[in-house]
Amino acid sequence: MTSRINIIGCGRAAGSLTRLWLQANAVTIGGVINRSEASSHQAVDKIGAGKAVNDIAEMGSADFWLIGTSDDEIAGVAHSIAQSRQNLRGSLVFHLAGRFGLDVLQSLANSGALLAALHPVRSLTDAQISLADFAGTACIAEGSDAALKVLEPLFTSIGGAWLPVASIDRGLYHASVSIISNITKAVAWKAQKWQQKAGLPERTAAAVTHQLLNSTMQDLFRSGAKQSITGPVVRGDTSTIEAHLEALRVNHPEDVEVYRVLARTVLELAQERGDLDEETLLRFEDLLKGM
Repeated sequence: MTSRINIIGCGRAAGSLTRLWLQANAVTIGGVINRSEASSHQAVDKIGAGKAVNDIAEMGSADFWLIGTSDDEIAGVAHSIAQSRQNLRGSLVFHLAGRFGLDVLQSLANSGALLAALHPVRSLTDAQISLADFAGTACIAEGSDAALKVLEPLFTSIGGAWLPVASIDRGLYHASVSIISNITKAVAWKAQKWQQKAGLPERTAAAVTHQLLNSTMQDLFRSGAKQSITGPVVRGDTSTIEAHLEALRVNHPEDVEVYRVLARTVLELAQERGDLDEETLLRFEDLLKGM
């Protein structure tokens, strides 16, 4: 028999996953609660399944309880589930936040429920995401052996790459994945602004940026960051870096420090790889030391 899932907080991430589970015939949808009655009904209409309810006590029993709220609301929702007098014995309650582990679910520790934290390591913002899009997505999972045994089939059914962990530093972990995803996008946006200031039309700047991102990803997959890094820093070309900084001082003075921070990161990688001699390293350190 297909498992039933209740969803509290059916926004972009939970909604995307729910549509994938429905595509894979992995679950049936039970109750759905969002911040307002109207939002709950909109979520049900968008995923095309489930029943909008006004209170956790109305949700009924389920094999899975997904907390898809914002990070700061998870602990409060867990407490509300614990106080709802639902029969949770044998059910699995999990959240999707990379920032938190099991600690935010501790109010459910004596409820009889299995507890887990599951973080899909990709953006889940597209309502049209397909099983093919999700295939291979890293799914960082934390919980007891019993909890993970129950949760694993739910995510492997939609092609997730199952990656269980234990007692990780959540702050550092979440910072790392955020900088890969969100900071990469922000840096690409910033670079396009520089290209447009340099004279490239907006569409041309976008095409250049996208092509570079695609080839960079291919390099990363093929050889890794350390082996594939190129450019003036790893070549020891301080004059080119000086020219970059001067161009930014003239055209985007507010971004000079952004460039310095990013260039220092490249310098750190080049230093670890052993590309630069001591004299060149000292020249770069002086050039990039900041204001």
